[in-house]
Amino acid sequence: MKRFLIGVVFVSMIAVSLSFVSETHAKDPIVLKMTTFLPKGDPTMTAWLALIDDINAKAKGELIIKYVGGPEAIPGFKQFEAVKKGIVDMIFSAESYYGGEVTKVAYTHLSRLSPQEERKKGYYDYRVELLKKQNVFYLGRAAHHIWFQVYTNKVVKRPQELKGQKLRVSATYEPFIKAIGAVPITMSGGDVYTALERGVIDGYAWAATGNIGFGWPEVCKYILEPRIYTMNVEGLMNLNTWNKLPPHLQKLIMDAMINNEIQYAQTMAGLAEKEYKDMQAKGMKVIKFSPEDTKWYVDLAYKAGWDEVIKRSPEIGPKLKQLLSP
Repeated sequence: MKRFLIGVVFVSMIAVSLSFVSETHAKDPIVLKMTTFLPKGDPTMTAWLALIDDINAKAKGELIIKYVGGPEAIPGFKQFEAVKKGIVDMIFSAESYYGGEVTKVAYTHLSRLSPQEERKKGYYDYRVELLKKQNVFYLGRAAHHIWFQVYTNKVVKRPQELKGQKLRVSATYEPFIKAIGAVPITMSGGDVYTALERGVIDGYAWAATGNIGFGWPEVCKYILEPRIYTMNVEGLMNLNTWNKLPPHLQKLIMDAMINNEIQYAQTMAGLAEKEYKDMQAKGMKVIKFSPEDTKWYVDLAYKAGWDEVIKRSPEIGPKLKQLLSP
């Protein structure tokens, strides 16, 4: 009888011990590594970093998204490959850096809808399916309400006078810059200052934010007023990582993403307007075209963009245009 009681006690102790180990393990946080295509201090990062803070706070230690660095950790053009392979779990990056790999051509900057309108029209679900083929899950679009412009060191009175100018581009702007008759030169943001300083390029195309951080107003004179396109950055997650998350954490992340797209719309637009004024305060002058030339310029920007999408990706290009147009 005594041996039996000892045995019961022993088994009970083991059970308690195993239960403690299991409970301890269950409380270990899920840690996801995240990187971004721009440095942490860039204003374009504002909405995204707020999203990460929001998710971490609401997860209450069950999930932790850990920022492992920007382009200094993984070069921007290599981050999509890194998230595909699970080297990192999440990225915040420009679709122009990897659009050719997903749909043969970059296109998200051509959207004329808000993220909420994109979801209602079915674009969000379509984008999810496109990226799943790359082993990537599409979260959404932070910083959507920032526009793009062309900046130059050569004064022009009409947009047609840009013909022959050497302008820095990424895939976002290349079709438009070619259509307007300028010479597109692809280079990373980190090389633009020196290229402007040495006259290797006459100007550049870029978002309304980030210019001051790179110091470009020191070496560039003019801002062309017609505003074109919309910010093409996306939040992406490795598909295997996403699928392994418990459903309640998936919902937490998606709810936070949707709320962020709404909550930070005016914040991001405000940051762009502020930088627009600050660039002028630092000496850059705004060139405004006539109403007729402005319309011609904007129409050409979108026509050239969509023509390239449909040419390069005829199977899905028309559907993308339909989904992203009012």
